[in-house]
Amino acid sequence: MLKVREYFLYTSIYLGIIIVISTEFLSFFNYLNNFSIKLLWLIIFFIALIIISKKKFFNFSFTILPHIDYKILFILVVFLLTFITALIYPPNSLDAMSYHLPKVMKWIQNGNLSFYPTNDLRQLALAPFSEFALLHLYLLINADNFSNLVQWYSMVASCLAVTLISKELGCNIKFQIFSALFCATLPMGILQSNSTQTDYVTSMWLLIMIYFLLKYIKLNQLKFLLYFSLALGLGIFTKGTFYIFALPFCCWLGFHILIKNKKHFIYALLIPVIILIINSGHFSRNINLFGNPLGLNVEDNIFLNKDINSSALIGNFVKNFGLNLSLPSESLNRITSEKITQLLQLFNISTFDPSYTKIYRHGYYIPFSFYESTAPNTIHFLIIFLSFFIFISKKFSIDQKNYLYSVLATFILFSLLLVWDSRNNRYLLCFFVISAPITSYILNRFELTKLANVLAIFLIIYSLPYLLFNKSRPLLGDISYKNNKIYFKKPYYFNEDRFSLYFIANRLYSNPDHKINILNAANTVKSSNCFIIGLHNISEEYPLWVALKTDNTFRDRKFKIYNVKVDNISSSLGKKIYGHEKICKIINLNNN
Repeated sequence: MLKVREYFLYTSIYLGIIIVISTEFLSFFNYLNNFSIKLLWLIIFFIALIIISKKKFFNFSFTILPHIDYKILFILVVFLLTFITALIYPPNSLDAMSYHLPKVMKWIQNGNLSFYPTNDLRQLALAPFSEFALLHLYLLINADNFSNLVQWYSMVASCLAVTLISKELGCNIKFQIFSALFCATLPMGILQSNSTQTDYVTSMWLLIMIYFLLKYIKLNQLKFLLYFSLALGLGIFTKGTFYIFALPFCCWLGFHILIKNKKHFIYALLIPVIILIINSGHFSRNINLFGNPLGLNVEDNIFLNKDINSSALIGNFVKNFGLNLSLPSESLNRITSEKITQLLQLFNISTFDPSYTKIYRHGYYIPFSFYESTAPNTIHFLIIFLSFFIFISKKFSIDQKNYLYSVLATFILFSLLLVWDSRNNRYLLCFFVISAPITSYILNRFELTKLANVLAIFLIIYSLPYLLFNKSRPLLGDISYKNNKIYFKKPYYFNEDRFSLYFIANRLYSNPDHKINILNAANTVKSSNCFIIGLHNISEEYPLWVALKTDNTFRDRKFKIYNVKVDNISSSLGKKIYGHEKICKIINLNNN
């Protein structure tokens, strides 16, 4: 079974590299289209069949079979239910509507990855690996039905990687399974696993990177340094927060080579080269437009703390800690947030300081929800906190201690560098998944089998509402708790068509009239018989692409959509991208 799990991680890296290289290559020749992507994966499929037949991949001893119990069965239930949810619902998060999928549609329309004018610069500046994967899936079937499976696959790979890391730390098979259960039952992970967010993809690359780091330290083989580098490069190509979570482990590797393995120093210099090769296309596009490879303007960046000091660290550390003390009670969460605010005031730290806090009208608060951006991981966090305390107070091996210190450093760096936001738990998914092996090892080390079983039952029960009552994509129904009352509604797919499901998050959190506005815009375009369309003042534009692509009038015509009257740095690209086109209709949702 060990080889099966390892091959899954190797395969994930191979797929990631194929997606990056093929997308950049086809883009260079303006050939990002259905035919090229289908041909690519047909060739890869036949090559894979040949390799599998020669390597006899399935002649493995499944040592895990004697240990199949309720924990493994529930992990499989999680995989199954989240898979079903991912297929039932279209991508419908606000980020998916605003920039994840709009840039996929622009790439397909343009046939390449070149930057274009847009009102949402996230479509250009942010690392694009997840969207590369979405692009391939979309072009394979000419629809977005499989878009949510990118994150779902990442959850499965992450659970497998967690078991392998647990093994390297010293866990036996039973506690490796517990670590997978810990990962699979994370509320934030469950909610994100059937969305097009990018945090589980980021977590997957982080876990794979860490696993190969541990293998390299243990066996001193250069191939593991290579796979470490590839996972690191792919993680950087996925999300900016990856830098924060990867840095402590990169430092660990650096110190290990300098102190214990100097003969490999020259090979370590290849790591930045591999990173640059993987990210060169995106970095160059960012440099050409923004003047730097990350597309960042530090002075105007809303995600980074303006002041990097002790107040930022202490304040955000405590506030991020508080996010995971959330309970299904508004009054209790209000009390907790008030106590945290008072505690920080003792250190002269204000929860209204915009230098390191996103300001909310009601000040610092602790949300409780079944929504993918704000859900807490309360029970998991308490288990992690207790595990860390035991780990620090007892004697463990140097590598085990280094792993713990690296995990702690990620939370500290996250708090020091990024502004506090009520949605920070979403970004902290990486921290939770890399903490799973620590909790498992503590239970394994002290032979706490009975406690592990009790905790497993608690985790299973705790995860059920998030599996069944996802706020944006409910499987069993929509459940909410307000004014000490519980409200329940049937799942949206019972009485709504697929197109309406794109707007669930809009109705709940953003613009409840967005569907009507999009349909009006689509009807306006249709009545004008215009196929070169300009968009102005539309933040969540993807549903308009869907409305036009599913309309019989447009299905057989190659219509084009461009953002016009753009008021940012990307406006300079307008003449190059659509200067030769005659835009016959400009859509403004405020004035169709």
